Amino acid sequence: MPHILIVEDEPSTSWALAEGLSDDGFTIDTFATAEEAWRWLQRGRSDLVISDLRLPGMSGLDLARKLARGRHAQPVIIVTAYGCPETQRELQRAGVFECFSKPFRIDQLRDSVRRALAEVPTRAKPRRRAA
Repeated sequence: MPHILIVEDEPSTSWALAEGLSDDGFTIDTFATAEEAWRWLQRGRSDLVISDLRLPGMSGLDLARKLARGRHAQPVIIVTAYGCPETQRELQRAGVFECFSKPFRIDQLRDSVRRALAEVPTRAKPRRRAA
């Protein structure tokens, strides 16, 4: 059962994301700050992180950068009310899988989650050198 972390400081949005994805059989934990999620990830493992871009303290982009450098590389999907185009280059450099501008349709997010999770085994496999 895939495990998803949702990092969102707006309680109603956090709840809506969790509800919208829980029907798909995912195990979901929610956090109001990226720092809380990062502390949890030091002890646990998730398959995917969905994070708001602008959060109090550490941003969703900063969290994505830390995850990309860390031992727990997993896909990150960013959701934001401030639009993705202006930060798209930074998000790509941080390895963000996809960015959604609020409001978005939950079925589009579900599709993105499925695609990101389908890539997880590929990302985790070590690359072999050609002989």
